[in-house]
Amino acid sequence: MKVVLAKHLISCAEGAPALQHDIGIVIQDGRITQMAPIDSLKELLAAPGTEVIDPGESYVMPGLIDAHLHLCFDSTDNPITALDSESADVTLLRMAAAAQTELRSGVTTVRDCGAKGNSIFHLRDQIRAGVLEGPDIIACGAPITVTGGHCHFLGLEVDSLDEVEKAVRQLCKDGADFIKVMVSGGNMTPGSNSLINQYGYEALSIITREAHARGKRVAGHIHTTVGIQNAVRAGFDTIEHCSFKDSTGRQDVDFSMDLVKEIRDHGISVCPAFGKGYILPPEEGAPLPDKVAMWAAFQNSRFFTTEQMFDAGINVAAGTDAGCKRTFFHEFPLTLEILHSKVHMPIYDVLLSATIRAAKALDIETMTGSLEVGKNADLIFVSDDPTKDLQALRKLRGVIKGGNVVFLHA
Repeated sequence: MKVVLAKHLISCAEGAPALQHDIGIVIQDGRITQMAPIDSLKELLAAPGTEVIDPGESYVMPGLIDAHLHLCFDSTDNPITALDSESADVTLLRMAAAAQTELRSGVTTVRDCGAKGNSIFHLRDQIRAGVLEGPDIIACGAPITVTGGHCHFLGLEVDSLDEVEKAVRQLCKDGADFIKVMVSGGNMTPGSNSLINQYGYEALSIITREAHARGKRVAGHIHTTVGIQNAVRAGFDTIEHCSFKDSTGRQDVDFSMDLVKEIRDHGISVCPAFGKGYILPPEEGAPLPDKVAMWAAFQNSRFFTTEQMFDAGINVAAGTDAGCKRTFFHEFPLTLEILHSKVHMPIYDVLLSATIRAAKALDIETMTGSLEVGKNADLIFVSDDPTKDLQALRKLRGVIKGGNVVFLHA
């Protein structure tokens, strides 16, 4: 049994104060079994076998959740290169290293939104079994895309309605935790166009029908307004990026508040997936050289549409898109700072987007996302108060994952 003495506690639990003081967190078998004022736990603290963890003046909060990344990408200027040139074994080793970097940056749960082959499932399972250190991984495997479509190099190209149906069934058989669909094209794949709608409503409906029948949620990579409309009608659970782009080829914003209200009223979460590329100059941040001209406008429009969605009450989950160009696996605090500075989300809302609101988007809020009795003992310790300054998350003093101390600096 362990007891963490939280002099400053940010539980991120619904209805709880943003900041509490002098709370003891009792941990047993990897879960939180009790939370109470430290003064009321004197007998337990003095009992033989109780391990007391005193982080001093650190601020204690839930482990963070990165709701959108790609462990198989290498964060270079062209992340596709490594996948094309290396063996699956080498890719698996890189993914393991990336996962450990996330954990040691305070991220205790990640949702991998697209990997090559099935090795991501093996990595997930070995971490869960305790063979490797790492965050909990929620994985889709290869995303569903059309022939030559966005991220086709990850290995799952399907076109007809029958192929789409079979692809969902195969992914579920292989062990996918959720289904990811490239509803529109994307910006990092040569030859792809983010304004193209790769699948129509009928295909998306088949995907959700097959996935939901097997207890799997569906996430859609979508840049176009038409694609968003089709995904909402089809019953998607999360929308990634959600860019509201005009699909006539003009790269203009085709924003619809009526559609925003539909997303909200259907309980669909949005993960904008803002990485470093969104704050770099266009010539540095653009995923490909031929995207430079449009990238500045794309950056600004994404901030605008995300702010409108947040203000309308949509559940926004924080995600980095780490692994993509110049977006590294230790940079989750940067994504949170972008949500505050560019999307104008209040600091505490940003913290919730990386904890309990992300957990709700991923349907894991009964297990993690806040510090509450019955949930996984995933905790981080930071030197300064992140409810006042998000840069405090860059000053990480420790991580506990599933009740096990990953590291804790004095």
